[in-house]
Amino acid sequence: MRGPGEIRFKEIRHHSATEEYFDISKSLLSHAPGSIHHDEKRMMEAGQYTYPFQFHVPAICPTSFEGQYGYVRYWVKVTIERPWKKDISAKKIFTVISPLDLSLEPNAAQPAYNTREKHICCMCCMSGPITATLRLSQKGYVPGETVTVSAEVNNSSRRKVDSISVELLMTTTFHTPHKSRSVTQQVARLHHGSLASGKSDKWEGDNFSVPSLPPSYLSGCSIMEIKYTLELRVFPVGPAFELAVPLEIIIGTVPLRPTLESYLPVHQKTSLTPSPVHNGAAITQTDDHRTSQHMSHTYSISQMSHFYMHDDDDDQCSLMANYVPRYTMYNFQGMPSKRQHTVRFAT
Repeated sequence: MRGPGEIRFKEIRHHSATEEYFDISKSLLSHAPGSIHHDEKRMMEAGQYTYPFQFHVPAICPTSFEGQYGYVRYWVKVTIERPWKKDISAKKIFTVISPLDLSLEPNAAQPAYNTREKHICCMCCMSGPITATLRLSQKGYVPGETVTVSAEVNNSSRRKVDSISVELLMTTTFHTPHKSRSVTQQVARLHHGSLASGKSDKWEGDNFSVPSLPPSYLSGCSIMEIKYTLELRVFPVGPAFELAVPLEIIIGTVPLRPTLESYLPVHQKTSLTPSPVHNGAAITQTDDHRTSQHMSHTYSISQMSHFYMHDDDDDQCSLMANYVPRYTMYNFQGMPSKRQHTVRFAT
């Protein structure tokens, strides 16, 4: 015989954080001219009317971003206020790109290197290690630029390696006052096949083009941040965890200066000397940013972004079609590099 008392429940907590970068309102059409009463009607004949306006976007604003658990979103909304009737409104979302000049990042032009090893037990006996090394000639890239991978895997274990891959990963971290959550997405992947025991595999010349992506860090935003990692992964056969060799890289919006000099004709280059001092800091970003505008580029949708649907305060009049931010995408393939040389063979 039993007579227990028991209670069970699941508590679901919602964590949120909000910050606003600017909120500007302007009156495009006020009450009737010469009227002293704000409620006096303004009569307008049927037709199409245009009311030009402009806003200044603060330089500190972060890049537009649509993520799984959060977003940075900018829009313009116009509302026709109608006394004693429902207001009519229309909304237009636009993309803001905060420049990230790789030439101003201290480590962007530096080569990157990492190596790790893993010992695997085989039939209760310790075998030799699996050693993996990953190298890059630089840490900073822009969308459209080619990443050439140099890697080496030595299998000194008694077990076969099932496959080897190099993956570009995008990790977005969402911060709230009490909790943070990270989401990692695979952006690009290179793959090699199996590797027998006692063999080695060298990667020389394997490459991929960086797709359209938001820049690293999401500067100016304190509740979200973006990090990119290039990771060499080795998958042994059997019950064992894979060996991972990560290298953090930087995705910018303005290429490294040597890249600019390599692809731009001399007559299109602008001075790369520092600008006048502003608030105690020399501004050089503007010069490189202007120079990069001469390079062939477009603005492309990122496959890593989530589609915008609507905000909670949207009404039926202001609902829009799906929106995805567009980011700078350079066309290096369509621009011959000055460093390339033509080789002709005798026949």
